[in-house]
Amino acid sequence: MDRSPRWGLALAYAAICVIWGSTYLAIKVGLESFDPFFYAGLRYLLAVALLTPVALASGVRFEGPLRRWWRAVVVGLLFIGYCNGLVFWAETRLDSSFTALLITATPVWTALLQMLVPGERRLGVRGWVGIVAGFSGSIVLLAPWHAGRLEFVPALVVEATVVVWAATSLWVRRVGSTFHPMALTVVQMASGSAVLLGVAALRGRALVGPVTTRALAGLGFLVVFGSCVAFGAYFFLLRHWDAAKVSSSGFINPAVALVLGWLLLDERITLAMIVGTAVVLLGVALVLHEERLSRRRP
Repeated sequence: MDRSPRWGLALAYAAICVIWGSTYLAIKVGLESFDPFFYAGLRYLLAVALLTPVALASGVRFEGPLRRWWRAVVVGLLFIGYCNGLVFWAETRLDSSFTALLITATPVWTALLQMLVPGERRLGVRGWVGIVAGFSGSIVLLAPWHAGRLEFVPALVVEATVVVWAATSLWVRRVGSTFHPMALTVVQMASGSAVLLGVAALRGRALVGPVTTRALAGLGFLVVFGSCVAFGAYFFLLRHWDAAKVSSSGFINPAVALVLGWLLLDERITLAMIVGTAVVLLGVALVLHEERLSRRRP
C-alpha cells in the first residue's frame, strides 16, 4: 500500500511535467554554444558535483560492494548516455517543440511493454482509451510537419530513445527499490556523464560558438532543475506508481515545450498543434483516472 502523502506525489508529478517540458528549450538555447554530447555530459557532471554533497549531508550512503551498483550504472548508460545524449544531438537538427512532440509516444510504448512484465498493473478499458487518445493527439500534432521540414533520421533516433526509455523505466521499477532515490540519481548521472564526455572527447569538440549568457543560463537550468530536481522526483514516483502512469507525463511535456518554443524561440505553433495538445491532455486524464480506480478495487 502506498503510504506517501498524495500531495507529495502530485508535486513530484507536476515537477517532471513542467521541468522536463522546459528542458527542450534550455537544450536548444545551449546548443548555440556547446557540442551536444559535451553539453549533455557537462550538464550531468555538474549535477553530480552539486547533488553528491546534498545526498551525503542527508544521510544517503553509497555503501556495499561494487557489484551492487552495476544496475544503477546501467540505468545511467541507458537513460543518460543513450536517451539524453541522442535527444541533445537531435535538437541540433530539429525544433525543440517538435523534438518534444516525438517523446509523446513514451506512455504508449510503456503500456505495451508493461504487458510483458509480470506483476505490473494492466490498464483497463478507460486507460487504453486514454492511450489511444494520447497517440491520436500526437498524430495530430505531427501533421503540420509533413510538409518537408521533418528530418527523418534525427526523428527516428528520437523515437528509438522513447522505446529504450520506456523499457528502462520498467526495469527501474524492479531494481530501483534497492537504492535510495537520491543515490540512484547520483550514480546514474555519473555513469551517463562519463559516456557522454567520452563521446565528446572522441569527436574532439566542446564548443560550436561563443559561450553566450543565455547558453550558460540554459546549462544552469538543466543542472539544477532538469537533472537534480526532476530525476529525483522521477525515481521517487517510480517507487510508488507504475511506469505507465509516471510516463504519462510525456504527454504534458510537449505542451510546455510548444508554448515555450513559440514564446521564446519563435517556433511555429498552429491550430493543429493546439487541438492535438488538447486531445493528448484528455488522454492523460483518462489514464490517471483509470489508475485511481484500479487502486480502489480490491
